[in-house]
Amino acid sequence: MKRLAQIFLLYLALAASGLAWAGDGHDHGDSPTATGGAALPRVEAVSDQFELVGVVDRDVLILYLDRAASNEPVTRAVIDVEFTLAQGSHTTKGEPQADGTYLLRSGMLARPGQYALTFSVTVGDETDVLAGNLEIADPEAGHDHRGERRWSWLALGMALMALVATVLLARRWSRRGAMTSAAFAFGLWAAMAVPPPAVGGEGHDHGDAPAAASGNSPRRLPDGDVFLPKPSQRQLAVRTALAKEAELPRTVTLMGRVVMDPNAGGKVQPTVSGRIEPGPRGLPNLGQRVTRGEVLALVRSAAGSIERANQNASIAELQVARDLAERRLARLKQLEGSVSQREIEQAQADAEGTRRRLAAVTAREASLEALVAPVSGVIAAANVVAGQVVDAREVLFEIVDPRRQRIEAVAFDAALAAGISGASAAPQSPQAHGVSIPLKLVGAGRSQVEGGYPVQFVATGNDVPPLTVGQPMRVFAQTTARVKGMPIPAGAVVKNPSNEDIVWVKEGPERFSPRPVRFEPVDGATVVVVTGLKSGERVVVQAAPLVNQVR
Repeated sequence: MKRLAQIFLLYLALAASGLAWAGDGHDHGDSPTATGGAALPRVEAVSDQFELVGVVDRDVLILYLDRAASNEPVTRAVIDVEFTLAQGSHTTKGEPQADGTYLLRSGMLARPGQYALTFSVTVGDETDVLAGNLEIADPEAGHDHRGERRWSWLALGMALMALVATVLLARRWSRRGAMTSAAFAFGLWAAMAVPPPAVGGEGHDHGDAPAAASGNSPRRLPDGDVFLPKPSQRQLAVRTALAKEAELPRTVTLMGRVVMDPNAGGKVQPTVSGRIEPGPRGLPNLGQRVTRGEVLALVRSAAGSIERANQNASIAELQVARDLAERRLARLKQLEGSVSQREIEQAQADAEGTRRRLAAVTAREASLEALVAPVSGVIAAANVVAGQVVDAREVLFEIVDPRRQRIEAVAFDAALAAGISGASAAPQSPQAHGVSIPLKLVGAGRSQVEGGYPVQFVATGNDVPPLTVGQPMRVFAQTTARVKGMPIPAGAVVKNPSNEDIVWVKEGPERFSPRPVRFEPVDGATVVVVTGLKSGERVVVQAAPLVNQVR
């Protein structure tokens, strides 16, 4: 029993030397694993004209100056910064950099404390004063080492007790044999392998603190907002605009397509069946510009076997008639003086007419029809190759004028077709999102076509994108009714994970908040938000899809 008690004391000492101690209130709780570093100290200053963000990196203050309304970087400014402390004040100037930022170097930035900063900004004739507070935390503040020292001494004492107990037992068991020596060696190895104690002072509490994410990279906040630092905003070219209430005409969206202008386009069709032969310049290519009257191709007429037999019979008959007419004329000329001049002239006319009819029939057998361009423009469609056999009235070429095309939409309400006050159009493709083509009403049909009334428009303006015949379009027809709301670019509206229409509102220099909205289209580039926005809020109008992708 005595030996068992001694062994128990030995292993108790060994176990005590490996305990991990913590001070009062030390609790890790359910805290998640840290995933990044702490945020760099920041200062924010906002006015009606400018928005300034400063980030401290060691002893350098990096300043980002933007327009408050549009979030457009201001790269040519003079910034004077005044530091205010309890000991006094210090003034320095920001150094413009090639990337559009301003650097401020000061040894004061390496000292922990709270700074009151005053920024004097001059941009051309504009002058503004902004104020902000900068707090640089002390990395050692709030950390108590007294508890750690106390528990370190306790652990050291317990380790010494274990060492003394090991020595005493070793001396007593030194003559007990190999098994006892092996047990002692194992115990000594275990004591040396025990890691040092982990201790913490009073108030050392990890609690339920969230993961320490990097404060200098874009991230989605727990409430759904997005933290987007200034460097990321400039990289993504984020731009904002102030929401202003306005009254706009109510718009109806119609489906349409691009059609040919009948006064500036045409089709080329042969009048006879035959085989295609190239023209003087060869067969035209797609997109090639041609002029009115230019020969595009030739059609060598081709007749069937019956038609060719009839044609040969006609030629034979005309040849016989020509020979008889010429012989009769020759006889009458020999009897000149005995017959009247009138008979001779009649025979000459018959012979000449027979020869012309024979020449016409013979030429028709190998006739070529020239296909000419009816208007000037470019080749929009070409459906021929050399040697191709075509039928009469088959469309071989289409010619259009790219500057003069029409857009035809279908309205299913006769009153709407007759009451359109204005319109615009946009191509039905994701690449053309935000494109708006102003239109002018040409006319509306009075008869139904496929259950609707055709309405034709012509594009106006100098910035009309290239259009192709048959291209699908969305037509935004403006009516006499009015709608009140906040007009914003169509690209500012995006979808959230719940498939709701939202816009991003800039709540702070580096904070963006999603707002569910309800809107109505005005044209291809503008929508009017009916609910969800307030006048004066800064809406992201450029790079909204990129802000929406931050997770």
